[in-house]
Order: sequence, then C-alpha cells, then structure tokens
Amino acid sequence: MPGNVTLLNSKPVENIVHRTDSRPFSLYRTVVEKGEPCALYLHCHSEAELFYLEQGAVDFQVEGRSFSLEAGEGIFIPPAQIHSAVNRTDPAAVCCHRAVVFDLKLLEQSLPPRCQNYFAPLQLRRPDCIFPITADQPDNARLLMLLPAIFSLQEPELERYELSLMGSLLLCWQELYNLCFSGLNADSSGSALQDEIRKSLDFLQHNFANPVTLAELSKQAGFSESYFCHNFKSCTGYTPFAYLNRLRIVKSCELLAQTDKKITEIASLCGFNNVSYFNRTFYKMTGASPSAYRRNSGSHSRAPGATD
Repeated sequence: MPGNVTLLNSKPVENIVHRTDSRPFSLYRTVVEKGEPCALYLHCHSEAELFYLEQGAVDFQVEGRSFSLEAGEGIFIPPAQIHSAVNRTDPAAVCCHRAVVFDLKLLEQSLPPRCQNYFAPLQLRRPDCIFPITADQPDNARLLMLLPAIFSLQEPELERYELSLMGSLLLCWQELYNLCFSGLNADSSGSALQDEIRKSLDFLQHNFANPVTLAELSKQAGFSESYFCHNFKSCTGYTPFAYLNRLRIVKSCELLAQTDKKITEIASLCGFNNVSYFNRTFYKMTGASPSAYRRNSGSHSRAPGATD
C-alpha cells in the first residue's frame, strides 16, 4: 500500500483504490521480513479496516493511542484515522497480518434506512470507534472467531466469495455495534441534535485552512457557543478546536506525501501560523515528525495478496 495519497473530502487518502473488480473492498496479506521494525507504515485511507494479526506481535498505533496485539487478535480502525504498527515479533520469527479494507457503503447500502443508527458514531467521526479485538476480553470471543473466517473466504473468482464476505462483515459489524457503537449512541445526544452538529463538521471540512472562530461554528449549528461546545464534544468525542487541529494534520499528511512543498509552507496551507506548533501537534497525533513522515511515506508498500 503506497504512502502516496490524494485528497478526498479534505482528508488524505491513499492512491490505491481498495476494491476488487470495482467492488468497494480489498483483502490484504502482508508478511513482514524477519527483524523489520515496521509492521505497517504510517498512513490513513477513507475506508474502514479490520486488521488481523496472523503471526507475531505488534504495537498498533492510532493517532496517539497504542494497542498491543498478539497472534490471533485484531483491531477495527474507522475511516480517515492515521495508523501504523511496530513489529514486536522475535527477530528470528515471521510477522504476518491480514486486513480487509472496505467502504462503509458496502454495508450501509445493503441495509434498510432504519438501520442507519448502526453507523451513526462513525458518521460523527468519533475517535472512540477504534476497537481492539483482544483475547483478554471475554466478550470479544465471537469477533476473534469471525476474523480468521473472513480471510479464509478469498478465492480466485470474486463471485464465489463476495456475498459470504459481505455476510461475514455484517456479522462482525453486529458484534462491533453490540460491544462498542451502541454504547456510543447511548452516550451521544439525539439524532436531531447530531444532524445540527454535522452542519458544523461539514463547515470545518471546507474551511479547515482558514481562521475559524467558535462563533462561526456555533452559528452553523444554530446554537449558543456554550451549548454548542458541550454538545459538539458529546457527539464527536473532540472539542471543536481539537477536531479542527486533527483535520489540519490529516490534510498536512497528504501534502507531505504528494508534494515537495516546504514544511513551513504546508503548515501555513493547513491553517498553522506557527511551524513549531505544527511540528508539536503533528508529532503528538502521529508519533512522527513531518519530515520523518515524508521520508517514509513512499518507501513502504502493502500489496493485495491471495490467501495461502
């Protein structure tokens, strides 16, 4: 999976289209060379991902959070989350991981409109939709059984496994909803309020590079500033300006990978007037400096692979 990315809805996404024969998904198998410290390079994409560690051990990192995974465990990564993995496998052993990367519309469009609540937290881009699927949590047992089953489905002819894959993904989604998303829905405000907050999210998507005031954001939702701040965090998990900073960092990743622009210029184009603050914010979110991200963005790959 190359590090080069293109811009989609003000977010950096990889140049690879994660789909097979025009279907909105792709299956991957990656074997990491013995002793290689990088199991999965720092990147993001507009699709969701279910990652499964087949062999070895990794520290999976998603925007400042770290999750230790052992063989047979996995993690769900929502769309547009910057993520990577460090190889903790014994240098004499092989690390191998699999992933299914899929557009959420693959599932959304297969369900009736009344089922949209199953996807609401992801539409609000909540960071707590990240879900580690580890063996130390007994409730994860069904997901741990479903994940390897997904990767046993792939056959040379798409039509021989596509519907089974969709069915398996829906089973996984039900478990993710039961274990994670349903609680987020309960913690969030009602759907009408969420719709108003989405107006401010759309505004930020189109204006992240410009100076933005709290008054402008609250006006988009039609709320007072104090009411807006409280409900924005309730719905998204971020304060308004933490959310804005994240959008700006995600955009900067695209520019670092796609252009030769100087880092100071990229900081300015992404709404940061102070390059030192940009560097600190970038490192805090990604665990890498902007220059390191640029160096590594084109030097790794993750190719679609057939199951063995």
